[in-house]
Amino acid sequence: MTDLKHPRYFIDSLFEWDYGNAAYYVTVVLLFMVAVAGVLIRNDLFRARWAFIAVALSLLPALCEWIIGIRFPWPMKFLLTLTLLMHMAGGILLFYFTYYPIYDKLCHLVAAMGITFLVFMCILVLGGLTGRNFRREMVVVCVVITVMAMGLAWEYAEFRLDIRSGSTYFVNPFDSIFDMVFNILATAYVAANLNEYLKQESLISLYRRWIHWRGEGP
Repeated sequence: MTDLKHPRYFIDSLFEWDYGNAAYYVTVVLLFMVAVAGVLIRNDLFRARWAFIAVALSLLPALCEWIIGIRFPWPMKFLLTLTLLMHMAGGILLFYFTYYPIYDKLCHLVAAMGITFLVFMCILVLGGLTGRNFRREMVVVCVVITVMAMGLAWEYAEFRLDIRSGSTYFVNPFDSIFDMVFNILATAYVAANLNEYLKQESLISLYRRWIHWRGEGP
């Protein structure tokens, strides 16, 4: 029987998928393989170095879970690692250049979704640990503004990197505009879904459902 007060969304079933963490770890392994390929196959030591750093970053959520016992939803870990994998593979395996602009825009979609999820989870944990039930409007606006600011910072960083190193990450202003369009689309989609959740449940309620600590929850 469906609970009309608290309707069940697709993401609820997604969170409960038994193989979610396995998908996350597979993505970490693929990222590591791309880093190794950068050294042994492409001989691109510059990008390979950053790929190994990306592997370390992708393992931070698992490290937090192991050290302090917190349990994050697997889609957040998966999307962030997939973002790193696609970005590193795009440079080392030349997907950015071979499949431009489709691959580049797809990367922005995935990255914006992952970062939107991450920012919301940070707010969720902050609210849960402090007992603060932040207002729905404030949470959604904070998430959107933060992700958009990070997107603009990324475009500016590409521009500055090209000036300093002679790379070609910043193609032209129109490309950056379209990058931001795809960032906005992905962020708006995730933020709209989070807004619907917060209409049905408080931030504290979502924290109790989505964030678990060692020895509790599913």
